[in-house]
Amino acid sequence: MLTGLYLITDDNSDGNLLKRVKEALLGGARTVQYRAKYQSPTDRIIMAELLHAACRDTGAKLIINDFPELAKEIDADGVHLGQDDMSISEARQLLGRDKLIGVSTHSVDEALKAESHGADYVALGSVFATDTKDDAKVVGIDTL
Repeated sequence: MLTGLYLITDDNSDGNLLKRVKEALLGGARTVQYRAKYQSPTDRIIMAELLHAACRDTGAKLIINDFPELAKEIDADGVHLGQDDMSISEARQLLGRDKLIGVSTHSVDEALKAESHGADYVALGSVFATDTKDDAKVVGIDTL
């Protein structure tokens, strides 16, 4: 179960990601989603392990965005999948029943489909326009 503040990281372009995440954890973040689409596989693994240790130290959960294999490798608490990523059933088979699987959705139909396929939680968005994601589909407050 996910409770409390859910932090989604950026791509660590300034080199201060670990410091910022530790500060967020001290400030009350209970879940960290490590989102690193543009990092090298080696850098991604190193940072994921550091973030996992920081989360364990504070009792928070670490969710890996888009990379179920990495989540399994470092024994993260789960994975967050996009619509074009591995299927929920494949991720469940890889990670097991005790890991969390979340899915990004852009409509009520996608959210219901994710739930019916075994997602533990869904994210809906973007509710508002954002400069942080070039391909964000704005669904608006009514859909939420």
